[in-house]
Amino acid sequence: MLKTYYRIVVGIFITAFAVWNSGCNIINPSEPVATHVRIDSFSFENGARHDIRYAWVYYNNNPVGAFDLPATVPIIASGKGTLQIAPGIPIDGRGERPVAYPFFRIYSTELNYEPGKIQTVSPTTGYYDSVKYTVISEFEGGLTKFAKYFGTTTITTTSVDSLKLDGTGTGLVMLPSSADSSLDSTRISFKVPEGAAFIEFEYRSSVNMQVAIRGILANSLITDFESRGIYPSSTWKKFYFNITSFVNKYPGGDYYLYIKTSVPSGQTNGKLLIDNIRLVTF
Repeated sequence: MLKTYYRIVVGIFITAFAVWNSGCNIINPSEPVATHVRIDSFSFENGARHDIRYAWVYYNNNPVGAFDLPATVPIIASGKGTLQIAPGIPIDGRGERPVAYPFFRIYSTELNYEPGKIQTVSPTTGYYDSVKYTVISEFEGGLTKFAKYFGTTTITTTSVDSLKLDGTGTGLVMLPSSADSSLDSTRISFKVPEGAAFIEFEYRSSVNMQVAIRGILANSLITDFESRGIYPSSTWKKFYFNITSFVNKYPGGDYYLYIKTSVPSGQTNGKLLIDNIRLVTF
């Protein structure tokens, strides 16, 4: 009888402990351990120049976040899944506002579940096959395709090896005195199809510059501008000018690109080099 009673008490105690322990696990569940992914930079096909500084990361099509590169990204995973990395670029020359560039392919790979460990991923990208390019000016053969709109000087071309970027020529604005300025526009307008639209170019400059787009719609000059201010750079740099919202606001027009620069206060002269200006659309 005593043994039977003893077994009953022990059984009740074990059951109560199990329920209590289960309750504690509910209140304090075990924390999942992240798998970490290291992303240093993007490689671009054919070695083309780019300015990819950011990565938009997705796991199994769910957003993880946007990160400055290089970055170590924590991902809560289980088993194997699909890791996607979208390349991001700055589109505001002064604020460096990042966006995932719609014309660059998203990199995709399989991610193994290795909690607490760091996996290094080396993403590659390139332009989608459906991307279309319209050359605005490559400054080849001594041609600028720009005309002076206002200012004391204008865009010319240079074939000096120490100044040009590639090809036979590069655009050049010389500002030899503190009073000099330049404002040029494309001689011929260009069309922009519906959808995403950017103007890409490369530049090297000792002065601030500004790029702007303006259009003619139904034989009427659009007074509105879409513009971006750009800081100087002592080395060649890629720039992406987002004109999507402007073209969507004024669709179906003929558009002109403007380039403006001047010698800032405190400087006695300046120089702007620019090359490979093209419209990028789908």
